[in-house]
Amino acid sequence: MAEIVKKKYSVAQLAKIAGAELIGSGTSEVCRVAPFESAGADCVTFAADDELLKNISACKAAAVIVNKKIDSAVPLLVVDNVERALIKVLREFMPQLDKPPAGIHKSAVVDEGVSIDKTTSIGPLACIRKGAKVGEGTVIGAGCKVGQNSIIGSDCRLEDNVVVYHNCNIGNNCIIGANSTIGATGFGYYFIDGQHQLIPHTGGVIIEDCVEIGANSCIDRAKFGNTVVGAGTKIDNLVQIAHNVIVGKCCLIAAQVAVAGSSKLGNGVVLAGQVGIKDHTTIGDGTRIGAQAGVISDIEPNKKIVGSPAMDIKEFFRRIILVQKIPEMNKQLKQLIKKVEEIEAAKNNS
Repeated sequence: MAEIVKKKYSVAQLAKIAGAELIGSGTSEVCRVAPFESAGADCVTFAADDELLKNISACKAAAVIVNKKIDSAVPLLVVDNVERALIKVLREFMPQLDKPPAGIHKSAVVDEGVSIDKTTSIGPLACIRKGAKVGEGTVIGAGCKVGQNSIIGSDCRLEDNVVVYHNCNIGNNCIIGANSTIGATGFGYYFIDGQHQLIPHTGGVIIEDCVEIGANSCIDRAKFGNTVVGAGTKIDNLVQIAHNVIVGKCCLIAAQVAVAGSSKLGNGVVLAGQVGIKDHTTIGDGTRIGAQAGVISDIEPNKKIVGSPAMDIKEFFRRIILVQKIPEMNKQLKQLIKKVEEIEAAKNNS
């Protein structure tokens, strides 16, 4: 078994990596990144908000990445953007796994008429069907399937057991997580002659450049034309994108989201976990939709939406406040009813 070698950096070295101003000693040795509350003497951590900074005296880390100078016994790495600096540091501590060798594994099945760049890696038990093309530097993991006439661009990575059906087009620099499926037949049926009959889906899927798709997600092929995921979009695990959906560029889609058929997401849309979007719905550019929202109508650009049925966040909280007042309002109503009854009784007795 190969020994896992831990990377070690001095605090001063991490300051250079993060582009940070070092305040305090830079000699301590760091071998990992940890959360603020649990970071030990061999860790670098971060504090992006004032609440954490209030507790800086209790921090036991070798150094803390912060966005402003404060009094601290712990060495500080001061940066303009904590998240950006953290990304740089985390990259340094990523496990160094063996890079899959270029070439086709002896157990893989590759049909005739396939175009595979010589720098591509095709893993064990992978299956590449007739007419498919795989670009330069791409890694196809173990057990993957690339269907007929599908195109995988350059410098992509398909993790183990990814299935790309026929007539799909994946751009450059894309990552698809294990067990995800691209191009399965969409969920479209007509009720004819007493049964649900599947509508043929003759279209494809286009995944543009620099898209990342998590594990166990599904992007269905179009009835006609293409289902499209725009460049730079990042999709979490367990996400369902239905047939003929158009996802804009640089969207963020969290786990367990379901986007029904023929819906359209603009550029920069953010969908939090378990959002559901009705079919044929349009979401404008830059709109952010909160967790578990149920979207049943079009939404204009740059809105903040929550709730089910989904609504503007201000309206949502206005209703929440009203709901919280219902017990008191009910009490007042009962008192008013009692007073009216007393007045009516007094009239009847006079």
